Amino acid sequence: MSITPGAREFVVDVPDVGVFTFARRNMRSELAISAEFSRLSEGIATPSAFLETVGGWIATLKVLTLIAPDGWVLDELDPLDDENYARLMKVHGALRAREDSFRQKPKPGSEDQRTGRGADDSVLVPSQVQPGAD
Repeated sequence: MSITPGAREFVVDVPDVGVFTFARRNMRSELAISAEFSRLSEGIATPSAFLETVGGWIATLKVLTLIAPDGWVLDELDPLDDENYARLMKVHGALRAREDSFRQKPKPGSEDQRTGRGADDSVLVPSQVQPGAD
């Protein structure tokens, strides 16, 4: 998926890796991440924990990375170099931490704090209007 020019973006400096420019996640990019994961996993219905984790990192980074530091090419990372997995995890973790910082925490007493699923268990009709019990 290509991110259109003018899309909201942000910069993350990942220590010991470099500076990345990422697109802000939206519904379209979330679907593109899922599609990329499906391509990477070749459509496996039940991926292993390893495939789900590493494939998820790679799919997310492939879709959301707009600018990567020199030498960062996901498709060319050596899978036999354990350091590459550590770097993938570090970059993905930095991306997720920055995304989490964008999410507003619910304010006390806000709609997000309600416990029900929309049903109101309280009496909705005043007792003088309710039919009498037999």
